Amino acid sequence: MSIINKLCNLFMRVKPYLVLTVVPLLFVLLFGGAMSPVYNTNLPVMLYDMDASPASRQVVEQLERYPYLDMRETAVSLDEVEQQFLYGNIIGAIIIPEGFGADLHAKRGADLLVMLDSCNFMNMTSVMTATSTVSGTLNAALRLQLLEAGGQKPSEAMDNVTTLSVVDRGMYNPTYGYIYFLFPALLAIFVQQSWLAGVSPYLIETKAELAQKPLSAKSFGRMAGQLGIFLVCTVIGLMLWSLTLAGVFDYQFKGNMWLILLVHLPLVLAMTGMALVITSIFDDPVHCTQFNMFLTIPTLLSCGYAWPVYLMPEPFRVVITHIWPLYYYANPMRDIILKGCGIEQVLTYAAGCLKFAAFWLPAGIIAYAWKVRKLRRMAEA
Repeated sequence: MSIINKLCNLFMRVKPYLVLTVVPLLFVLLFGGAMSPVYNTNLPVMLYDMDASPASRQVVEQLERYPYLDMRETAVSLDEVEQQFLYGNIIGAIIIPEGFGADLHAKRGADLLVMLDSCNFMNMTSVMTATSTVSGTLNAALRLQLLEAGGQKPSEAMDNVTTLSVVDRGMYNPTYGYIYFLFPALLAIFVQQSWLAGVSPYLIETKAELAQKPLSAKSFGRMAGQLGIFLVCTVIGLMLWSLTLAGVFDYQFKGNMWLILLVHLPLVLAMTGMALVITSIFDDPVHCTQFNMFLTIPTLLSCGYAWPVYLMPEPFRVVITHIWPLYYYANPMRDIILKGCGIEQVLTYAAGCLKFAAFWLPAGIIAYAWKVRKLRRMAEA
């Protein structure tokens, strides 16, 4: 046997362990590098000053000094603004209408028009926050000038201006950055897909081997031992994933690793049941891998992470929480990692995932054993 063949055989033997430990780490480095900026900065925004008054120029100067906006040149028409949106050159436009300064001078109130590309809600929120901050600051300054001009002392005018103030604070993800929002969901998908990718080929290969000899408790015990080794690998992969994210990309974990493991282990049991069901259907590892890859997007979008479960139709919510376990993992991971939730909030999800596994793991074992017997009968016929 040539060295190349020996290396290929060695790689095939260690591939499941690499998939469960190293591949999630590589994905962390890839996505973490792509989304490493904590703040959404340099957001391209266009100005259209239709008024060209001293008051409108003051607004323009304040917006140009705002740290997270990349203010583009002033547009000359609404058509140009629309064209820049369509070309993807800007994600927002701030329009100061004609008569803005006159309305302020006449104390009639003045409006700013903010146009946003709502295709990206996080950028949209950042631009709107910046505009609200600038307009609120200028509004307070103008009210202060009016009160002082009416004869109030500066201290009294300041008290009247700040009688009621609203402070906008985004909790858990105050920077509105992508990395904090997406990584709990990416962790859930990495764990799910790496487990299916590492375990499914082994189960298909073992199924073919079991079909050639009588079933015994020893055979299933050997399978259970191998799955236990895979479990240790996925825990190691989870640790490497977390340490890399925190150490390399300065991701702030608010929860603790024990709570993460509390929801991780039930998911592995549940996913083992689903892997047994899937591999009892597919005999070709390639077809099985293709099906597992197809599960990535549907399971993520339907697990309640991006779109909350309480907004789903009741029948759909019941079905999705009973046929796939990602709901019991992605959502508590977000609460643990971003919010620092305690065991009281996590136990509900962990218990739900254990109930899921209590049904699907035996069901998977039954389906898998039935398929082995079927293959044996076919071989004997």
